[in-house]
Amino acid sequence: MGKKPFFHLGLTVGAICAALSMSSGTTLSQELTWAELKPSVFGQRLITQNDSVVKLEVPYRAKDDRQVPVSVQASLPDGAKVKSVTIIIDENPMPVSLTVRPEQQRSSLWVSASMRFNGPSPVRAIVESENGQLFMSEAIVKTSGLGACAAPPTTTLDVAAKTLGNMRLTQIVTPLNVSTITKPVMRTQLDISHPNLTGLQLDQITLRYILPRYVDKVAIDQGDDKLMTIEAGISLAENPSIAFDYVSNGAEKMKIEARDTDDTVFSHSLQISSGS
Repeated sequence: MGKKPFFHLGLTVGAICAALSMSSGTTLSQELTWAELKPSVFGQRLITQNDSVVKLEVPYRAKDDRQVPVSVQASLPDGAKVKSVTIIIDENPMPVSLTVRPEQQRSSLWVSASMRFNGPSPVRAIVESENGQLFMSEAIVKTSGLGACAAPPTTTLDVAAKTLGNMRLTQIVTPLNVSTITKPVMRTQLDISHPNLTGLQLDQITLRYILPRYVDKVAIDQGDDKLMTIEAGISLAENPSIAFDYVSNGAEKMKIEARDTDDTVFSHSLQISSGS
């Protein structure tokens, strides 16, 4: 997969350093607001707030700032098709956290991922239709304020290297809405073994910053059919877990190709019906 930029927010080194120097009870910057973020990501395009078209599920308060579940159900009206679903965590160092682009022509799409929250923050789910409309739902997540993006990895890098790029695919709901469509809608969860290093974490022995290395792109095929692509940043939690629904074409396997920012590509062909 060719490498291409994902974030265009232009965060300065000074802004990131300011984030690191703040106390644990504050977030990245009070100046990093949605009013500033929105033009950087979507320009001057109109975004319609609609909690019926976009249903966002997040906990009111995170149990663990390093692993916060964020789920989005997109349901476009009038037969419009989903072009992308984007999750933005305003106060994270890289606010644009995840973008899912389905290859199937669908009016509805469900995605869920485990995210890092650097502190209390608005979180937004923005759905783009193929005709260019943008719909949004937003919520606030309260956290302990411990700075999850700078929290040390839960395992040493030597241990993480032994399973780097391993994957597991687990069917979590089967099937959905079978009576209303000709093909069943399935839900599955993809787990990737990867430390997802943010570049803001300190080595606990040397006290030097660990270089960033995180999964930034995933391509998923269902049998011979392209299913979706996923673009991600440092907000995606350590050992990323991404769940999604899809219309089954009867294939027994999915091909998963993930790439990280070191340009290492991990490819696996996984049974859809098992947790292998």
